[in-house]
Amino acid sequence: MEETPEIRERRIAFGGEPQRGMPAGIAGVAAKRVGLAGLTFAVCYVVFEVVYQVARNRSVDHLRQFFFVNSIVGVLTGLAMFWASRRWKDRPEFVLKVGLVFQVLSSMQIGMAEGALPFADRLIHGHSAIAMWIACFTLLAPAPFRLAMPVAIFSALMAPLGIAFHVWFRGNPAPDAGIWLIWSAAPMLMAVIGPWLARWVYEMGKELEAAREMGSYQLIEPVGHGGMGEVWKAKHRFLARDAAVKLIGKSFAATAVQKKRFEREAKVIARLECPHTVSIFDFGTTPSGELYFAMELIRGLNLDQLVQRFGPQPASRVKHIWEGVLKSLDEAHRAGLTHRDIKPSNILLARLGLEHDFVKVVDFGLVKARGVEEQTQLTMEQTTVGTPAYMAPELAEGDETKVDGRADLYSMACVTYFLLTGKTVFEAPSTMALILKHIKEPVIKPSERGELPVPEELERLVMWCLEKNPEARPQSAHDLLRAIERLELEPWCGNEKERWWQTHLPSLA
Repeated sequence: MEETPEIRERRIAFGGEPQRGMPAGIAGVAAKRVGLAGLTFAVCYVVFEVVYQVARNRSVDHLRQFFFVNSIVGVLTGLAMFWASRRWKDRPEFVLKVGLVFQVLSSMQIGMAEGALPFADRLIHGHSAIAMWIACFTLLAPAPFRLAMPVAIFSALMAPLGIAFHVWFRGNPAPDAGIWLIWSAAPMLMAVIGPWLARWVYEMGKELEAAREMGSYQLIEPVGHGGMGEVWKAKHRFLARDAAVKLIGKSFAATAVQKKRFEREAKVIARLECPHTVSIFDFGTTPSGELYFAMELIRGLNLDQLVQRFGPQPASRVKHIWEGVLKSLDEAHRAGLTHRDIKPSNILLARLGLEHDFVKVVDFGLVKARGVEEQTQLTMEQTTVGTPAYMAPELAEGDETKVDGRADLYSMACVTYFLLTGKTVFEAPSTMALILKHIKEPVIKPSERGELPVPEELERLVMWCLEKNPEARPQSAHDLLRAIERLELEPWCGNEKERWWQTHLPSLA
């Protein structure tokens, strides 16, 4: 399958011509597999020699030395291929070319071993293993058709050449024409079919590789997933900068109206300038129809990982985290955006430049805009959004008219509660039971559930934000931020931050 016009247009639009060589992703995986094929070939020859020595047949005892030499050469050839795949792993296309040579040489060794036994005056013993070897290479390392076809034919010729070698140089009786034909049929058939199969696998891989390119970004490896899609580590094709690309499922871009909604809100989110909000570099639609964000890649850990690994956190650090999140939410709320999925896994602590414990709010994917864009939301209509353990009562009830920035303040208070105690505000055996508790059940103070001391004034702010009625909570992130900043707690200072990272996360510190 040729590269589609849509893929070509996207590549040219972002300053890149279509690739002329093998795509890097396909070449890299195929090169690794060729190395493993070499290792497997070597192991098979070791097993062959052991079995031959254990079950020696006196009628072929004169071939003992020949089989031993052939086995040694087979082991060395296979190990050499494996070594080459590791030695030049940064040059996968070169490794693949070496692998094609290895395919012919290994087929020759198989043919030499099989042709050693006389064929005259005996029934054909099975079929040549070269056919299976060609099929294996087709699936392991799909090469361009112009290379795969001649290599497969040369490999198939090693079956009759193996017989011919022993007839011409070792004096074996020549088999009749029928034996030559039967022994050569399976390898030659696979030599014809195999490259076409290889072409299909190769072109399918090219198509997938092209689809993985998001504008100027190429996907490297998945780093997470959620209800709306996957997050991948990505590399900019021209700049020395990594990024995180979030792919949003096709169900969120089923219509032109939904795509326009996505584009409008992506532009709004991209305008957010608070350093505590993850930066969006780019957005668009993949050739396969998925929406995507390209964002800054944060190296650190989220709050869920923080508590799971290190337990409840001291009040001074919790205050520091709460302030960072509120600065992000304050700007978003002023821009008319409600996050609606504030939870520990969407808040990251990172080392940014020389600063440690820098707070970043991510995943505005469930964001809702109000005002003139009231209906332009990225979530599917009539779908409950958010995470039950951190969901505000009005959001749990599904009444969109009541949902605004105060729902984010409730969710953040749930996160703060989790940081202070290591426990969620409510626990229940089912999602529905958990949602009902947020709607009806009073909250137990964090000081009564946690092991670490909770300052009274900090606890008062947490309980204030956990009021069921939005009117009884702080009315804005700005007001709550000012109240938190007035708390007289021992500061979580730079030296303490750096010391914690050097102790617990030295690779990132």
